[in-house]
Amino acid sequence: MRILRVDDRYIHGQVVAGWARPLRIEVIILASDKISKDEWACNAYKLAIPEGIEFSCVNIEQCNALVTKKDKKKLMIIVGSVHEAHELLLAGLDVKEVNIGGVCYEEGTREIANYIYLTPDDIKSVVHLYEMGVKVTGKQLPNSPPVNVVKLLAGVK
Repeated sequence: MRILRVDDRYIHGQVVAGWARPLRIEVIILASDKISKDEWACNAYKLAIPEGIEFSCVNIEQCNALVTKKDKKKLMIIVGSVHEAHELLLAGLDVKEVNIGGVCYEEGTREIANYIYLTPDDIKSVVHLYEMGVKVTGKQLPNSPPVNVVKLLAGVK
């Protein structure tokens, strides 16, 4: 199992209690060019990871190599933006779905759902992911009903 989740809060209770534990995730990879350069931030996120779950904090380029090494395990890859998820797939990450779990409001973003606000670059990335055959859904928890982000962008109910 391989889950690619977009969440600008990265590691927090919803990820750990709502996803990692119920799905028996064995490895969590935080993939971020910015966060991976900050040893203090990586260590702080590591503190939130339950015992028994491997954790790595890497940049986007290093992520695919790490995923290949851990491929036999249940993986959750977390990025902070749809744009970063798109970069991972362009670099060769093999996933069929991108889950957007939470992207907060910023000036210049468009509300897609009450927990998903996308920048123009993120919207372009969603469109390209769709063109690549990748499903883009909004989903806060594994048992939450999925939201079709592409349809919401197109204004289709």
